[in-house]
Amino acid sequence: MMNIKLHKNVRRALLAASAGIVLALTACGGEAAPEPTQAPVAPAAEPTKVPAAIVEKGKTVFNQYGCQACHAIQGFANGAVGPALDNLYTNALKTIASEEYKRSEGKATTAEEYIREAVLNPNAFVVAQCPTGPCPKGVMIQNFKDQISESELEALIGYLMTLGR
Repeated sequence: MMNIKLHKNVRRALLAASAGIVLALTACGGEAAPEPTQAPVAPAAEPTKVPAAIVEKGKTVFNQYGCQACHAIQGFANGAVGPALDNLYTNALKTIASEEYKRSEGKATTAEEYIREAVLNPNAFVVAQCPTGPCPKGVMIQNFKDQISESELEALIGYLMTLGR
């Protein structure tokens, strides 16, 4: 859960910096800023860089729990049952924005939440295509939440968040 607080702090800092830049730019021209026609949209916060120690621990957890037997990661794991994870971060963002995901049992709104959900509740949303054909519901370990510790889970998610950025 520490990652989520970190993201909020980064988001706040980016918003404050963006507001300062906008004020500085409008002040330089000596003209008043135009009236907004709609509510301002906050810029998307760039995800926090995952510390190397967490990434290394996450890789160890990935192997310790046998994830590499099913999932491929170029240069690291050769699994051919579940979806490849090379672009997991980018794919997670695309997935949670999709209509298919919105109609599913999935509740994630961020890539981090999606990855956590995929690990702990793999049937909330089942990816359509696996290497050997359609991904079947129930193929991923269903009780993984009972096997992994919170610190291992955080490390695993931290590592998986680096894939596809």
